[in-house]
Amino acid sequence: MSQTQSQSLPDIGLHRDQAIEGCRSSLDFLAALCVPEIFRFLYPPVLKAIWQMLTTAGLKESGKDRLSLGIPRGFSKTMLLKLYVVWLICFSNRRFILVVCNTASLAENFIADVADILSSSNFLRVFGDWRMTLEKDTQELKKFHFRGRSVILAGLGQGSSLRGLNIKFVRPDIILMDDMQNREQAASPVESVKVLSWMIGTLMKAADTGRCLYVFVGNMYPFEGSILKKLKTNGAWVSFVTGAILEDGESLWPELRSVEDILTELENDESLGHPEIFFSEVMNDDVAGSRSGVDFSKINVWDSSKPPDSDAQAGFVIIDPSAGKKKSDAVVIGACLIFDGEPVLREILVGRFNPGEQVNNSISLAAKYGLQVIVVEGVAYQSTLCYWMEMRRLQLGLTALRIVEINPRGMQKNARILSALKQLTAGVERIWVHPTVRSAVTHQITYFDPLRPNNVDDILDILAYLYQVIAENKSILLRPLEMLWDTVEAAGSEELVEQLEF
Repeated sequence: MSQTQSQSLPDIGLHRDQAIEGCRSSLDFLAALCVPEIFRFLYPPVLKAIWQMLTTAGLKESGKDRLSLGIPRGFSKTMLLKLYVVWLICFSNRRFILVVCNTASLAENFIADVADILSSSNFLRVFGDWRMTLEKDTQELKKFHFRGRSVILAGLGQGSSLRGLNIKFVRPDIILMDDMQNREQAASPVESVKVLSWMIGTLMKAADTGRCLYVFVGNMYPFEGSILKKLKTNGAWVSFVTGAILEDGESLWPELRSVEDILTELENDESLGHPEIFFSEVMNDDVAGSRSGVDFSKINVWDSSKPPDSDAQAGFVIIDPSAGKKKSDAVVIGACLIFDGEPVLREILVGRFNPGEQVNNSISLAAKYGLQVIVVEGVAYQSTLCYWMEMRRLQLGLTALRIVEINPRGMQKNARILSALKQLTAGVERIWVHPTVRSAVTHQITYFDPLRPNNVDDILDILAYLYQVIAENKSILLRPLEMLWDTVEAAGSEELVEQLEF
C-alpha cells in the first residue's frame, strides 16, 4: 500500500488504522465498508447480539464451542455469515475455515461471495491485496497468506467426502454450517437421520483436535428430524433462536421488513393452507399457532361482499388502557360495528398512548364511524380513565356521547379469550374481524398460550369483551348511530375536528 493510501481513505474519510478498528469492533462499519452496495440499514440489536456471540467465540484459543443459530429467512442471514468469515480472516488467528451448505454449488457460491468481498476496492485499500499470496484458487478452495498467517477457506456440500481436508497438517478450526439441512431432508425420517449422522460422525470428527468452533445456522422445521430443534435442547450447544416478529410485537429488523409485510406473508401462507411453513421458517417456532387450537383458515373475516359500514345497526369504541409509559403495555383502541347482532372489529389503534392521547383517539374513532358509546375496561387504575374521558366529553360539548365501564366479572382472562377465539371461528354467534385488522389479531393468536398468565393479548382481550358489551348496553347501543354526530354538527363541529385532528 502506498504512503498516500496508508494515511487517508478519501471514500470513507478515515485513516487506515481507524478503518481497521472500525471493522474489528462494529458490524455496521464492516458491512458499510465491505458491501456498500448492499448495506442500507444499521443492523438491529438482536443480530448484533448474535454477532457478539460469534466474534467472541471466534477469538478463543482453545476448546470446542458449539453454537446453533436460528435466524429467519429474509433477514440477511447468509450475508451476516459471509461478513463473519471476512471478520475471522482479518481479526482472528483461525487458519482453516470450512463452510458447509446443503449442496456443493451453494458452498461454492458462498466462497465466491467471500472472495468478492475480500477483493472489493474498499477492502483492498484498507487491508491489502490477499490475492498476491494465493497458493491455490478453485471454486471450493482458497489458500493464501494473510495478516501474518496461512489461511485456508474451503466449501463443501452436505454429505460430501472429507478426504483431503487435512491440508498441510491443518484441520478445520471453524466449521460453519449454513442451511446444511433443507426442509425435505428434515421431513424425511430416513434423510434426517442420514444428514445428522454425517454431521456428527464425519463432519465434526474432521475438526482440529485442539480447538474448533462449530456454528450451525438453520430453520426450526416442524418435524422431528429438524437438526436445529435437536440442538436447541442439547446442553452441549449454545442456542440463539429468533423469529421475524419479536415477543413485543415489533419486527426483528423494522427497516428491512415491517410487521405488516411479515404478517401479509402469514396471511398468504394461511390462505394456501400451510401456516406451519410461516411459523417454522419465518418465526423459527415449530409449535406457534398450535397452543390456542385455532384453525386460522376458519377465522371469520368481514370481506368486501358484506354490508358496508353505513349499514351497521349499532356499534361502540372499546379501549384497553395502559399507563402510556415506554415500558408499559400497549394501549389498544378498537371500533366495533354490529350487524344482525354480531360484532365486527372494524379498526384498531395500537400504541403507547399517554392518557390524553387515549381519550382523544377514542373520541376520534367514535366520530369516524358515527358511534356514540365508548367502553373503557375498568380494571384497577384503568377505571380512572373514565373520569378523564368524561371531562373531555363535557369540555367538547358532546352531551350525547356515553362513557361506560366494563370489567371481567371475576372471569379469568385466558378463559374469556379462549371463549372469544371459539366465536372467532364459529358458524353462529360469531365474532368477525375486518381484513385490515386480521394480521394483528392473527399474530397475537399465534403466540397466545392459555397456560401462561402474561401473554401479549391486549387485542384478544378486546375481542373477549365484545359480546359482553352488547349484552350489558343494548339500550344505548341500539340508538341511531347518526344522532350524536348530527347533534355535534348542528352545534358546530369544526372546533371538535380541529382539536382531535381526525
